[in-house]
Order: sequence, then structure tokens, then C-alpha cells
Amino acid sequence: MNKLLASIAALALFAVSSIGDVIVTKSGSKIVGKIQEIDCGKIKISTDFAGDIVVDQTQVEQMTTDDPIFVSIEGGASFSGKITGSDDGSLKVTTEEGRMTTSVSNVKESWQIGSMSPTEKKMRRSWAYLAAFDLAGKSGNKSSTGFGMSFRATLNGPDDRLSFFTRANFEETDGIKSADDARVGVDYSNQINDEWNWYVSSELGRDVIKGTDLFVTTAGGFGYTITKSDSRFLNIRGGVGYRFEEYSDFSTPIREQLNAASLDFGLEQKETLTWGTLVNRIKFTPTIEDFGSFRLYQDTALDLPLKADQYSVRLGFANDYDSDADLSGKKELDTTYYIRLVLNWQ
Repeated sequence: MNKLLASIAALALFAVSSIGDVIVTKSGSKIVGKIQEIDCGKIKISTDFAGDIVVDQTQVEQMTTDDPIFVSIEGGASFSGKITGSDDGSLKVTTEEGRMTTSVSNVKESWQIGSMSPTEKKMRRSWAYLAAFDLAGKSGNKSSTGFGMSFRATLNGPDDRLSFFTRANFEETDGIKSADDARVGVDYSNQINDEWNWYVSSELGRDVIKGTDLFVTTAGGFGYTITKSDSRFLNIRGGVGYRFEEYSDFSTPIREQLNAASLDFGLEQKETLTWGTLVNRIKFTPTIEDFGSFRLYQDTALDLPLKADQYSVRLGFANDYDSDADLSGKKELDTTYYIRLVLNWQ
């Protein structure tokens, strides 16, 4: 009988020890799973019943791990070992050198063995890609076909960002071109501190309908980040640059080539909502000699996620304003409305 009781007790102890990592909140709730990391006051734990859960570190009374993990405490010291929580709120980390005692509030970072620390992840440069496509057609009283696309590749680092981008729109109505424009560009920004950054950018493209064979803008200056968080980003910038524009010989009247120093103003906004992501981009480039001669490009889009990972639907509109288009008998403003399928990947 004693052997049977001992066996049952051993099995019960084994079951409890194998249940997984445990987080106990100050309200008494227990969350069982796998602690993935602790970073910026947030504890990320993977569970079988609810996937990944993020818990505010200030609301955690104690925690225990099944396996050794890395722990970094305030002051810079790092340890690797199993964590055992106590009722008094202290944590004991059992390492190869012995046992170290700390508290939940004193843990700066934690991460799984074999993974990078949160600090290393932030210092690592990584590429992110976005591609968006749409096709449109119409038949009946009028026949039309259209195609729109955009692509952006961004290399994000801890203190800088490099972006390559392109976008194009083509449309034909009753055999006549009604839209034919494309542009490509590159943009680089580097953080001076948390708010200020400097940037350089260059963009070139064409607009057949407006008779613009080639336009090129280059600029450099300073930007100011008004807000930057996981859910919100807003940056404004201003600088100086140069504009070059060449026009078709068949435009009536023929528009003179433009070579002029310019100013450069821009705004970039990204807002993560509960049901989508709102993105705004604005670029305004007037010439220094004549402030009334300018190009203004604005693109506003709302991305709605689909059930398939990495895919979303983008609803948006873009305005392209050329203040001097009337010199060649064209309208100054072109507006594009679109619904596009978007693919994001890294």
C-alpha cells in the first residue's frame, strides 16, 4: 500500500511539474503555457487554449518555468536557469553556478534558450515587403480595362530605415488610354534621437496622359517623429531638393522643360485599428523660384485583414496634382480610386 501511495504521489508530482510554465497574477488568476519572452513590461506566454497572451508585468505576482530560460535583470546581469516563484513575490533562478534571487518587477528581459533576446531583435535589420494588385474591366455602353499595382520593400533597423517603392496605373477606355502613369523611388532616413531624423530621397516616373515623359525629384532634409508606438506612427519632414521634368513634343501647347531647385515637405501616418490599418502619405514639392509651381501627391488607404494570413484588402484613393499641367492643356488634378489585394511578408 505504501508503495502504491508513493507511486501515485510521484505521478502527481510529475504531472504538476510537467504542466508547463505558470504565471500567477495579483488577482489570483493562473495562466499556464510557455513563457516566450519578457520585454518592455510585457510578458508573452503561449497557451493551448488561447494562443499567445500578453500580460502586463506589473500585474504579475509570481511565475514558474519548466525549463531553463534566459533572464536579464535591471543593472545588466543575465542568467540562465529555471525560475521558481514564491508566495512572497520573489523569484529564484536556479543556474549552474547556484541560485539567484530577484523579483518579477526587477526582470528587465527574458527569452527562450536558442532565441535572440528582445534587445538583439530590436538591433537586427530585417526586410518587410508589401505588394498590392488590382484588375478592373467593363463592357456594354463603354469598354474598359485597367490594372493597378504597388510594391514596397523596407529594410528596418534600430536607428534607420531604407525603402524602395514603385506604383503604376494603366487604363484603356474604348481603345483609348485614360490612365498611364508609373513611378519608382528610394527613401532613406536615420534617427538622430527619439524624435528627430534626417533623410534623403529620390523619385522618378512618367505620366503619359499629362504628356510628362520623365519627372525626377531628389531631396534631403530633416524629419520629426510626433508619435511612434506599436499602434501609431506619425512623422513629418521638410527639406530642399531638385526637380527635373521633361514633356512630350506632341503636347499642345508644348510645355517647357523644368530644371529648378525645390522645397520638399512630407507626411507619413500609420494607424493600427482594431479592424484594420489606416495609412496616409503626402508629398509636396514646390519650386523655390515660384512657390505656385508644385507637385502634390497624396495616398490614403485602409487595409482590412483577411482570414488568410498575410493577405488584406486595401481600399483607398490617391490624388496627383500638377499645378502647371494647364500649360500643356491638361487638367491639374488626377484622382485614382482603388480596391486592391495586398500581400505582406518578411
